[in-house]
Amino acid sequence: MLNSVQKREYITVLMKKRSIIALCSGILEMIFVFPALMMGFNEMGVVWGTNIFWSYMYFTMISNTMAAISVAFVIPFAVEGIRKKRFILPGWIAVLLFISTTSETTICIILTVLMKYIPHERIFGHGGIYAHFICPILVFILFFQIESGYQYKRNDRILACLPFFIYIILYYVMVVIIGKENGGWDDIYNIMGIMTPFAAILFCVIAVYTVSLIIAKISNYLGKKRTEKKFRFWTSDVKPMEARIEAYGLGIMMAHGMDKNNIEIPYDILEELEKRYDIEPSDMINLFIKGLQEGMR
Repeated sequence: MLNSVQKREYITVLMKKRSIIALCSGILEMIFVFPALMMGFNEMGVVWGTNIFWSYMYFTMISNTMAAISVAFVIPFAVEGIRKKRFILPGWIAVLLFISTTSETTICIILTVLMKYIPHERIFGHGGIYAHFICPILVFILFFQIESGYQYKRNDRILACLPFFIYIILYYVMVVIIGKENGGWDDIYNIMGIMTPFAAILFCVIAVYTVSLIIAKISNYLGKKRTEKKFRFWTSDVKPMEARIEAYGLGIMMAHGMDKNNIEIPYDILEELEKRYDIEPSDMINLFIKGLQEGMR
């Protein structure tokens, strides 16, 4: 059995490690995504202030822009995770990152599957290696480091598919109904040359929903397992009289690097101790705060 000090050291290292991995992934994502977007703009001959949105005929540009926005929200929480030893995101940011991860992963998989049918210059040229492969991998790694406590449901999966669904409809209208000769788009992914329009739409819909389902299932599973492990770790060999000591020690642990004007209380851990040992919630919170005060001295 681990003693209280060993427990706190283990939790500190674990949470800090996840936060560092997430921060490094986020920073690398920002480093690679901006050159990828700039190269995409240049490839389309974008003139700033006039036709910038024309480059968004590529879903890669859309997905990477969404990824840049979501990662920009996540990075400050990763920094806080290093300081406070807990990398937790608000639910809305977790959903935003889920949408970006689904979009990035889907386009990466589709391009990989259809690689032999698409000109390699479009996949790897003009920053394509960053936009199509490196950025999706980095976002994927980042996504699975967070501990939002959020369980993704069917509505979240549908929401994650929505950007790609809308793009599929727009792509069909611009490529098939309007056509390049009438001012529409070229079949840039050559997908209409591989299969019929109906088969192409069905393939893309199945692909993006399958990706969102798999990512959500894995995330929900890992979230439950991490929570169960964390609670077991803190409470497995704790005797009733030691529960209060654990709350106090948890406060000391989290005090290191915490801003006294921005205190975060780990209600999930404290509530688990309260339930198991029938302790008043106010007692656990007061002991935790006393531990914080002691740790900040």
